[in-house]
Amino acid sequence: MELVKTTSIKFEVTETGHQIIQAEINGHKVNLILDTAAGASVLDRACIKKLGINEELSEENAAGLGTAEHEMGLIDVLKFELAGQLYESTQFVSLNLDHVQAAGGGNRIHGLLGSPFFRKYQAIVDFGTNTLTISEPLPDCE
Repeated sequence: MELVKTTSIKFEVTETGHQIIQAEINGHKVNLILDTAAGASVLDRACIKKLGINEELSEENAAGLGTAEHEMGLIDVLKFELAGQLYESTQFVSLNLDHVQAAGGGNRIHGLLGSPFFRKYQAIVDFGTNTLTISEPLPDCE
């Protein structure tokens, strides 16, 4: 029986009750909200150029996030790291996240880590220890 490789990372809980982790995208430190209800992982359109990411606007708009519709961009994240572990083929979209900045408790929010990532990497969010534990991807998610 082969053991599953896991990675754990501590998250911060802000005054607004949001869980924030630090990650690296293309070598830049970013703050991400853990959002298990989000149907996609999202990066703020205001920071993607600084992260070295090109954007192609989608014909579709995203709904949710407190408003009816948001212009959405399709982006490729080449290098996404959590706790020094590289996660390949991590899917993100770009949206304007001005309306979620209050959740950062004074720190800039660069994006949201959404449910597709948590499912793919069999994530466990432990509120008792403020720890996110991530395992190898599920076979049907690759």
